[in-house]
Amino acid sequence: MLVDKYSSLIDMANSMGVSDLTVNEGDGVLHIDGTAASDSDKQKLWDEYSRIDPEYRSSDLVLNIASAGGGIGTTYTVQSGDTLSGIGQKYGVSWQNIFEANRDVLDNPDLIKPGQELKIPGV
Repeated sequence: MLVDKYSSLIDMANSMGVSDLTVNEGDGVLHIDGTAASDSDKQKLWDEYSRIDPEYRSSDLVLNIASAGGGIGTTYTVQSGDTLSGIGQKYGVSWQNIFEANRDVLDNPDLIKPGQELKIPGV
């Protein structure tokens, strides 16, 4: 069960008091949604996710945690030659955060296409 794999992340979210926390498993993917009290708390959750799945390659978790401290985000249109790492450097956001924010349009962080509109979280 994925809930077991990510239990430390779920426990952390609960102990931080993440509001509107929902955890749903289906089709081999665990969805964790909610709102952290601050950008710092949100980052701690991402750090825990990174500890469990360092390369974010399992593709079995969608972590959708907003921050009550702001960070609505902006969008970026992919240009020829772009990479998530390069886009992240431009905006000061990790490629992993950009990938997670765009799981609805990206299946593989190495396969982005010119013209795609990507959400840049926290900018």
